[in-house]
Amino acid sequence: MTHSQQTSASPMQSLEAMFTADVNFVANHPNIPRLLLNTLGRTTKSPLKLMMATFIQRYEQRLSDVIAEAQECGEIRATLDGEAAARLFIATIQNLVFRALIRDELDKIREAAPAAFASYRACVETTR
Repeated sequence: MTHSQQTSASPMQSLEAMFTADVNFVANHPNIPRLLLNTLGRTTKSPLKLMMATFIQRYEQRLSDVIAEAQECGEIRATLDGEAAARLFIATIQNLVFRALIRDELDKIREAAPAAFASYRACVETTR
């Protein structure tokens, strides 16, 4: 079943909802980014690192699928590399989180999210 058969939201609306949900999760669980950064800073492989790698790989695939649907319906440029667009989506969230951690402002991450998603959207969407 494709995305459009599951909901009435457009693929771009789904991407925005995913982005917002991810940012809300981080805002609601501020210790998770700190734990993940601490784990990533270690040179040894750990079960948590392996779990994170698997999660990100699966999430990138899900994003790539939604991006492909957005390309099919003309919301995202057909010439865009879907995998790169998925990685950019994740990197945009990672940048928000990293900046908020540096500034000790995870409580303000929700406020920064709409502008960050608007920038992502401007990078990938078609001009109509």
